Amino acid sequence: MKRRDFLIGASAFGLAGPALFKAAVSPVEAQQPAPAGARIVRAAIFPAIGFSRVGNGDEWFLAPEVPGLMTEPKGGFKQGPDRLKKQVQRFRIYGYDDQGRVVRELGAADGVRWTVHVANTKAAWYGYSNAMDGGDRAPGIPGAQRNAFIEPARREAMLAIDAGAVRIEGASKNADGRDAAHQMAGRFWGRMPVKLGHLRTDEAARLLVFPADGVANSALPQNPVRDFTNNDGWHDDWCDGWVKATARVGDADLECEPAWVVCCGPKFAPQIEPIVTLYDAAREAMIASGHIQAVAGKVSFRRDVLPILRRSGMMQWVAQASYLSKAWGDLDDLSDPAVIRSLADPAPTARAARDKVLAAFRKPGGEDVRSAALPPMLGDGINFPGSPTGWLTLTATQYAILDSWARGDFVNDLDDAAADAVSQIDDLPLSMRPEALTRAALDACSGGAFHPGVEITWPIRHAELYRSSKDTPLPFRIAISRRPGLIQDVGLQLNPQNVFAGNPQRPQDGAPVGPQAPGDLTRWMGVPWQGDAFSCQSVLTGDGFPTPVWWPALLPVDVLPEGFYKQMMRTDLPLEERLRFYHARVAWSRGAAGIGLHVEASYTDGLRRMIDLWSKMGVVVRRSGPKDIAGVPAEVFVEVQRGTTDFAANKEPI
Repeated sequence: MKRRDFLIGASAFGLAGPALFKAAVSPVEAQQPAPAGARIVRAAIFPAIGFSRVGNGDEWFLAPEVPGLMTEPKGGFKQGPDRLKKQVQRFRIYGYDDQGRVVRELGAADGVRWTVHVANTKAAWYGYSNAMDGGDRAPGIPGAQRNAFIEPARREAMLAIDAGAVRIEGASKNADGRDAAHQMAGRFWGRMPVKLGHLRTDEAARLLVFPADGVANSALPQNPVRDFTNNDGWHDDWCDGWVKATARVGDADLECEPAWVVCCGPKFAPQIEPIVTLYDAAREAMIASGHIQAVAGKVSFRRDVLPILRRSGMMQWVAQASYLSKAWGDLDDLSDPAVIRSLADPAPTARAARDKVLAAFRKPGGEDVRSAALPPMLGDGINFPGSPTGWLTLTATQYAILDSWARGDFVNDLDDAAADAVSQIDDLPLSMRPEALTRAALDACSGGAFHPGVEITWPIRHAELYRSSKDTPLPFRIAISRRPGLIQDVGLQLNPQNVFAGNPQRPQDGAPVGPQAPGDLTRWMGVPWQGDAFSCQSVLTGDGFPTPVWWPALLPVDVLPEGFYKQMMRTDLPLEERLRFYHARVAWSRGAAGIGLHVEASYTDGLRRMIDLWSKMGVVVRRSGPKDIAGVPAEVFVEVQRGTTDFAANKEPI
């Protein structure tokens, strides 16, 4: 098979020798490249939805551009124990011919001009906790307006932090980030300046969207946070909005199909993907709308199956329940390269092993409520004991992929030298790059449970949020609202009816699940964001095991701390002692709710302390394991660069 044919046809890249953690790329629908000299008739910005992540450091790294590939930046993801580097989303433009084939990337020579409009409207939205599309199985809980004491005529001016349209063009512009013309900022409470980030361009005139610093503040004195998601008088510096561009093609200016950018919270396990990602959740909407097929061609092991298995295996590094599930569920380690290799075999003799893995996953639909099934994570219906959506499941498409794989109806494309050579987006054929950029951005984010979520939440899985296939053949394009203001008023409360129908008294505003205005995607999330990050760790039950967790790939729950890792690597210690350190796990959020003798800290104390402590939390990254201990993986994931949660201490933490 030729290199080009492999890359375009059946690929999902990822394994070289024993490693499982290289790029994993697959086009939803493979395209042939445009012929030489093809005329560009339209252009589009990619990724279709991108994510920048706040950080209080002045150093930064690029958001993922190849699915499954996230290398650790030089010096790590933090600037020492107390400062997190920013994740910056880079946007590119690709031109298409009249057959929908990619012609080339557009750049500085094409006079590209960018415009970005982001906003933070959390304080003007409604109190929200659980998804509102669960129907009778998990009824959406109505919510009143946040800051309801602010009268309607003043809500936009007081509560919407609006950066307005910010423009930038040319190559290597605003290189130091200080140019006032390219800052994204607004005001809260009519008087508090709030930075939402800024724009730069790289040497090829691609857009770089820098997020803000992760700051939260209250406009009211003596106003401590009291709730994990809804706190009046508070703001933070998350934001989202549209990204537009024009380019000069031939003798005419060409309007590019717009994209969307979300500036949200840090990912504290940046090299681990969630089992169900935002790509998986949004893909269901794209399938329902006819934008894409469930699976492009026959199921590919590398493209379709491997990501599900690998993600499930990787959860052991961020959740104790997953670490213990091998013995509990009698299932082999799905992050073990040898196990993965055996599961890539489509032979009938391997059917029993594949069936065993499939049976370990909770089946979508609500009938399967096994607490010890995969994933060991909470679902949308956690508010309602016994709800069939109380546990997270794979999406319908993910489960169908595994079902085909278990039956042996898949291509074993595990080994390929060309696939192993992919290390960056430009290593891919031109026709694959646009789809890869979108999937990489969405695959790093959590696609459930939506209670309320981590980066963005449940509307992402509804086709009404996107441009229809009649408007654009390109999937994952957020429809842009034309309502007159940023504030969307659906009445005294938000409920499962008006979230889809809107306010009949204000038809010009449309429905919340529909075309979006700047600020609409992040408005559902907790304000301030730090409290939600602390509170959504795990839920203690009377059963003892498993301890269900929320989003461990974003907010780890149980981790191997760097101090334990160093002891495990010491060859001068007895083997038994080293293994004790390896098998030990500690709480990632330790110290957030208080430290010291006779601690009487409460749940809300933890919410308040995390506003100051978030940048001190450790990040979980890949490290080499010991070569002399049987049973310990060659690569382990360790919590590093953790600061102290003791405000009075002056010492290095473990």
